[in-house]
Amino acid sequence: MLKNFTIISVGAFLMSIASLSAGTITIFVHGKSGSNHCGTTTTDVNSYWGTNTASVSGTKYFVGYDGTSDPRTYGTCRAQTSLSTVMVARCKGVDTCKIVCHSAGCYASEYWLSNLGGTASAKGYKISGVTALAAASGGSELASALNGVTFGYAGNAMDKALIVSTARSSFNHNNTGGITVSHVPGYKGMAGASAILPGEDDYAVSYHSSCGYSTAGGLSKCQSSITQSEGIWPFNSNVTYAQYIGHVRAPSVPTEGLYENHSELCNDGWR
Repeated sequence: MLKNFTIISVGAFLMSIASLSAGTITIFVHGKSGSNHCGTTTTDVNSYWGTNTASVSGTKYFVGYDGTSDPRTYGTCRAQTSLSTVMVARCKGVDTCKIVCHSAGCYASEYWLSNLGGTASAKGYKISGVTALAAASGGSELASALNGVTFGYAGNAMDKALIVSTARSSFNHNNTGGITVSHVPGYKGMAGASAILPGEDDYAVSYHSSCGYSTAGGLSKCQSSITQSEGIWPFNSNVTYAQYIGHVRAPSVPTEGLYENHSELCNDGWR
């Protein structure tokens, strides 16, 4: 009886020690850039995030890659390889990870989750969620326009990956590996860009992308679903838009989004 009690006590003690040592690690995944941010450590190589990570406390790791490359690709200094390296090394132990992604970094993160081949937990990962800042997972009409007017000759691999039809057909956006993707959209647009981007935008992506809607369109609200009249009377009709499964608006963000532009949204990783 005493022996069993001792074994139980020792086990409880070891479990308490493990829980005390466990923490939360924030994994930052950057978006499109003209620079090479290649790295998988606590260093923000070439400072994509700048001082914006100060809004998040605790240990931080940075997924860095060539910002001109396709976010879906593997290889040296490629998003999928760098992300896999960090996630395997940091998110399968005692710590729990939170992913904070920006723009095309969310494209990379959602693509990675979708292709896990099961839920994140079943694969051994401890992930509390994804905070998606200005997510470009649904593509950008700016990339589509560039591709169209140049007949596909202009733009780098990142630009071509961000073509709306390409981004939306690249993977199953409804499969998030059992992880909730919380969107943080902005509506501080810019003349010129906003003339190309439908609905509200942050001068780089529209709400249909930054809110995780399953269909591209002109939207001004970020919520689970919205029905709006589209077309010219009397030929108008009601169209319903809904977010992908596993995608929500971040709880601290109002339905109209934030009055911030694409770059300013990098400061909202705390949400």
